[in-house]
Amino acid sequence: MLDIKELKASLKFYKDSLGTERLKVKESARVHVQVGQIRVLFWMPEEYVLIFHIEDEGLVHAVPLTEWVSLTTCSIRIHIRHYTFAPLPFIVYLRKELLEQESYPIAIVRQETIEKVLKDVDMSPTWSAIKPIRDFLKLVWKRYEDITLSSLFYTHIQREKQEETIKGLVIQLLPYVVQKYTSQLQAYQRAAQTKALKGKNWFGVVEEGKVVIYLPAEYEGKKVRIKFFEDVIYEGTASTKVVLENLPDLPSHEYLEEDLHVEVLGD
Repeated sequence: MLDIKELKASLKFYKDSLGTERLKVKESARVHVQVGQIRVLFWMPEEYVLIFHIEDEGLVHAVPLTEWVSLTTCSIRIHIRHYTFAPLPFIVYLRKELLEQESYPIAIVRQETIEKVLKDVDMSPTWSAIKPIRDFLKLVWKRYEDITLSSLFYTHIQREKQEETIKGLVIQLLPYVVQKYTSQLQAYQRAAQTKALKGKNWFGVVEEGKVVIYLPAEYEGKKVRIKFFEDVIYEGTASTKVVLENLPDLPSHEYLEEDLHVEVLGD
């Protein structure tokens, strides 16, 4: 049984320790990023990530870990010497060079552990009815949000500069599908427009008339179902890059964050 008073106390302690300082590792002491590493980020307070994939362009896929194990919706625990970690229910993207500058590996885990963590993250909700847990997840995500989106933008630009870019999976929204949800789409419009989007298990970059969506690397080659609101717009083999074309002519596309769903189907 969760003790709400203890959760509130833990959340307050975490909030009180938050700062803007981010220390850098001396260049001579920096260690290359590898899959399986648990790295400590020298922020205030320190954060931890588990590295599970590194793209050729230097984009690192990681699961944030926390020592505040009662403040996450994930159930798995990782015991490393005197540390006990639990994953948070989302994935972050960071540039390899940033990780080498601002973090250091403290342990390395087996592929089996990585797979268990990823399964737990995928099954765990990103929202909790328990307010201290809900607030903690929001706070930690905010710490990673700008770095994740800027890392995605940088990598996206690098890819587009290459002569042979991966086209990826292209899906065109049919007009009748868009028309079905006109009222909902209008309700989502905000004053400020953003080019970066974050879904449950994807990140996206808005371009003119389309959005380029990046799925987790482990989705590559698996069978997936992609839904726009309640309509299935694709079911088949996944690519880590999905281009969604024929978007409605609207000032912003934040509605996709809640209403574009990607589900991995059985083998």
